[in-house]
Amino acid sequence: MLAQHVIEIDPSAWAPWAAPAAGVLAAGIVFFVGWLIVGQRRARRKMPTVVRESTEVDPFVQASPRDRRSALRRGGNPVAILISDAEARAKPSSGWVIDRSTGGLCLSVSEPVVEGTILSVRTSNAPETIPWVQLEVKNCRAVGGEYELGCQFVRTPPWSVLLLFG
Repeated sequence: MLAQHVIEIDPSAWAPWAAPAAGVLAAGIVFFVGWLIVGQRRARRKMPTVVRESTEVDPFVQASPRDRRSALRRGGNPVAILISDAEARAKPSSGWVIDRSTGGLCLSVSEPVVEGTILSVRTSNAPETIPWVQLEVKNCRAVGGEYELGCQFVRTPPWSVLLLFG
């Protein structure tokens, strides 16, 4: 019965403005639905994020109050190094880089070194063209049968040389 009524509709009998009005109405509906969707997305973006408060301090985000470093340090595989005096003239001894940062190195050595001493270091596999890097010993502590030296670069070496230390 409904099919008979649909078939009886004669588009030639419509007013001349009916077709454009139907187009404008359809465009309005599409615009309104799009506006609702975009509005919901914007509302989600403006919603505050829930931040869990924690009493723990992440040392990589916030430095410890006792930490005086200006650069973050990182571990990694130990790198074999040669250690000499400030001018790199003394016969080199061996040691290891156990952590590093853009501000300095932590070395593991077999003999204690006095704080304030200037050392020259370079990786044991570095070619002769690679310059020695000067470090100032900031602290020395016994760890097992070895000593760990906290050292600061006298002058920060180029990035290409820093990469050799791991």
